[in-house]
Amino acid sequence: MFWIFWILIIIILIFLIRLYQVLPRCRNKSSNQSKPPFKTCIVLGSGGHTMEMLQLVEGLDFQKIYRPRIYVIANNDHLSLKKVEEFENRKSGDNIIKHHKVRLIPRSRQVGQSWLTTPFSVFKALISCLNLIFGDSPDLIICNGPGSCIPVCVISYIPRIIGIKWIKLIYIESFARVKTLSLTGKLLYRFVDKFLVQWSYLLEKYPNAEYKGILV
Repeated sequence: MFWIFWILIIIILIFLIRLYQVLPRCRNKSSNQSKPPFKTCIVLGSGGHTMEMLQLVEGLDFQKIYRPRIYVIANNDHLSLKKVEEFENRKSGDNIIKHHKVRLIPRSRQVGQSWLTTPFSVFKALISCLNLIFGDSPDLIICNGPGSCIPVCVISYIPRIIGIKWIKLIYIESFARVKTLSLTGKLLYRFVDKFLVQWSYLLEKYPNAEYKGILV
């Protein structure tokens, strides 16, 4: 049984080395640049996160560059689903062809949920994201703070690690985060390709972030 232990150690080391190789800072940004249109995954939280995200993507060129779009919403977030349909109908105008769809995933953690049961709900969310990443195969993922984006980003690393596709990750920290990052932001800071903050003060603590002014 001792040899099994060493095989596991070797596998873990190989995985960690490969993970390090595919971190954003280790990639030659001039290589493997795809051309538009980009199949874009937009992860929505609930309430304020949803409204903020829709404001963030309001100015994007949906007709030529960011299409088709895949909105990821918690399976019990009916309000966000309604907001997406209203938003897309307004953005599409008179266009008959719709370039979007919605994917529903379980929440990683419900409000007030016990931490003992949280690993099980996180695992369920991760499994549900497999169809999103391997079925829809987005080129770009945009998220802005809700914990529901963690499973999406984690699973998006699988194609990157095995070398079949580099799904670009863009994280935009919430406008409400003035002096410190959200827990989601802290977890994703070193793993996303572009990390945007909306307050210049945060650059002092997180120099790898980018500040483009107030975006909402």
